[in-house]
Amino acid sequence: MRVLLTTWGSRGDVEPLAGLAVGLRELGAQVRVCAPPDEEFAALLARVGVPLVPL
Repeated sequence: MRVLLTTWGSRGDVEPLAGLAVGLRELGAQVRVCAPPDEEFAALLARVGVPLVPL
């Protein structure tokens, strides 16, 4: 299964999606997060191994 999680907001919006993405990946899904192209968001998602698709 492939999943795209998307948000437009602050770290408080992106960080919970990072956790959800990790959980979904552990269940076998291919997950990406679509969010603003912010360096902080890119670094956060890279730390947990989830690709960022910039909005």
